[in-house]
Amino acid sequence: MVFEVHCLIKNYLLATLPSFSLGRLRCLLVILSLLEVFQVCPAIELGWDSGRSGGPQNSVSSGHTANPDFSASSVREQTQSACPQFFAQGREPIILNPKLAQNVRLLCFSSFAVGYSPVSRTPLWSAEHLSRDSLFSAKGLKRVNAFHEEERLPIGERSFLSDYAHSGFDRGHMSPSADQPSEQAQQESFSLANMVPQNPNNNRHLWEGIESATRTWAKSAGDLYIITGPLFIGSSVEQLHGRVMVPTHLYKIIYDPARRAASAYLVLNKETDEYSVVTLEELSKIAGIDFVPALNGIQQQEKIQLPKPTPHNGGADSRSSSGQRSDSERAPRGHEYPDSHPASGSDFREVEHLLKEIARMIN
Repeated sequence: MVFEVHCLIKNYLLATLPSFSLGRLRCLLVILSLLEVFQVCPAIELGWDSGRSGGPQNSVSSGHTANPDFSASSVREQTQSACPQFFAQGREPIILNPKLAQNVRLLCFSSFAVGYSPVSRTPLWSAEHLSRDSLFSAKGLKRVNAFHEEERLPIGERSFLSDYAHSGFDRGHMSPSADQPSEQAQQESFSLANMVPQNPNNNRHLWEGIESATRTWAKSAGDLYIITGPLFIGSSVEQLHGRVMVPTHLYKIIYDPARRAASAYLVLNKETDEYSVVTLEELSKIAGIDFVPALNGIQQQEKIQLPKPTPHNGGADSRSSSGQRSDSERAPRGHEYPDSHPASGSDFREVEHLLKEIARMIN
């Protein structure tokens, strides 16, 4: 049966390649990945509104490696992280909610790490270790937009640039590009594995202010650990093209190792100037994640004062005091991957990559 389907797909390719489009190629690639690798199943409710799981405190999703082999994940005891430099005492977040832990991948980058969920097709968290020196290096870099799909993820698990096109949402960085101390690190921060669909006004004003205030504090303190991510609260969560889940909330945790204390900003993913500051314990109960397992229960109950967000005026082209734009940009409307026009430039490179992937799958 699979052979017959592959023959049909080959015939379809031969018939349509002269007038191919990125949309058709992506659809074919997803179909192939579903046929060969993944089980087709209905969307899974992550259950973030049900509180912390009653599972063991020392469990975490497996499959965590800098170069994941994408084998099926299971709950296991936590071991030393593959990239411990981004976490307090080298201990990455522990996912306590079994629904949330399905096949989560740890992706290690040059200056941050991501816990990526193939269910939401977004990060569940993105972790950084900010220092005064690293931010000094970052300030001298000019931002170069380089949004791209994460090629380390299987086709069926990753999000696509086209998912965000025409959506009205920004591709919202979790670990900001303005935090990155090198050109390579900045380029890596534009991976869609580090992005969530974010309300444009939120991203460019309140959230930009939170990011800016965090950098200012890190320069003063000299050493902070940051964890940023989305929450999907409720039984009905919006999805982009039925694929990428849209967060209901966003959080940013700031951990000060000198004080061994942390708190988190918590904001709705909508146009707003309002935010809350919550303890790690409060956020953990909502998210089903032990974000800083290096802290004990009493330390996680402590609330520290976080700096007031300092958003910079202006819209999509507003620039911070470092001369950089607010960290993420809205996906263009009507200009990205139009199905009615042949690809060119950077689009051509993506077509070439997709054709190679298709050839690999059907041969």
